[in-house]
Amino acid sequence: MTETPPSANIPAREAWLESGFGAEILAAEQGLAASKLPGLFGFHLMQLGISRRVSLYDESVVRHRFRIASHTSSEGCAAVAAPESLPFEADSIDVALLHHALEYSPDPHQLLREAARVVVPHGHMVVIGFNPWSLFGLCAPTARYLGHPIWQSRLLGVRRVCDWLKLLDFAIDDVQYRVFGPPVHHEGFLRRFRALDRVAARWSLPGGAVYMIHARKQQNVVTPVRGLRWRAPRFAGVPLTSPSTRNRTLH
Repeated sequence: MTETPPSANIPAREAWLESGFGAEILAAEQGLAASKLPGLFGFHLMQLGISRRVSLYDESVVRHRFRIASHTSSEGCAAVAAPESLPFEADSIDVALLHHALEYSPDPHQLLREAARVVVPHGHMVVIGFNPWSLFGLCAPTARYLGHPIWQSRLLGVRRVCDWLKLLDFAIDDVQYRVFGPPVHHEGFLRRFRALDRVAARWSLPGGAVYMIHARKQQNVVTPVRGLRWRAPRFAGVPLTSPSTRNRTLH
């Protein structure tokens, strides 16, 4: 059976996240993001993901937040760009949020390198992904033959992603898991596993269908001491909107 290209069938993936077990996954991811992002500060937050309609940064305190689309229909997104070749200068993004971007990338190593390149020293990388070592992940090899686009992905384990991040000079802050039930659409069945999710959140248990990795960039740079100024990341060809607060000096 021919594997669906990673960039294909994006509308079907978006629809999956809005119904049934996919909605359960998305609600858990929104909860994870809401628990983490309010504590991450900076000028710019960038989200790379598999849905044009999902914004996981609503609870963030960062003023300038935007999504990058990898396809021509970019409703609600700042611009269209290949995630493996981001049109930003190095050290220009304070928080990079990767929402299943690695699994559906044709080159996840390059995508992570690009995201790491644009994050400022001591900035943040938040990676949300599907866990292959879960009931959801164990169903993936069989379900992939059903042909649904959500299964046409390359599941990457937490240890592998953490190793990649460490090689890129990131220190792992923490890892959290959610959604411990199998990928079924029965509401009563899902309700039973939500109790396990609450226990897992309290005791940081592994094995959930989705994980969130928070890492901090450790690279140090020597810069002259001067007052803080709002800086606009260089964006090839498409200007990004400025915050609506008082005027600041731009680079």
